[in-house]
Amino acid sequence: MGIIIGGMLGRNELEKAKKAGGSFVRFSLIIGAASGLVILALTPLVLKVIHLQPQAQHYLKYMMFLAAYYIIGNSLNSTVISGIFPSGGDTRFGMVCDVITLWCVVVPMGLIGAFVLKLPVIAVAFILTLDEFVKIPAVYHHYMKYKWVKNITKE
Repeated sequence: MGIIIGGMLGRNELEKAKKAGGSFVRFSLIIGAASGLVILALTPLVLKVIHLQPQAQHYLKYMMFLAAYYIIGNSLNSTVISGIFPSGGDTRFGMVCDVITLWCVVVPMGLIGAFVLKLPVIAVAFILTLDEFVKIPAVYHHYMKYKWVKNITKE
């Protein structure tokens, strides 16, 4: 996808690249949601096949649910941050966004949840998987500025 959009940008097909970017974003959401549904559909089978202690079985069940929703945000952000933005030379935003959301928001919240509030393991795991969703507003805002839509090839 980054190669396709990068090629369009390199040919100065900027409007076409914007449209392709939008298509890839929609496709990533569909793929993420479908993947989440597959995980949910497979959860009963996984729980039957894997024999664990009751508490571990309980954790596995909820971790599968966490994975099902996490994959939606991950699919979207991976497409935009690792594919669309770099195609136009915009790599710095992804690094800054990842550092801020992970180390300034999610990890401190996880530490507070685990060691101050003494939340259950599943609640802390939920907090730690929020990073993909915490960054979506910033990623969307940056995406809509279209700073990534530029030809970075040399004439």
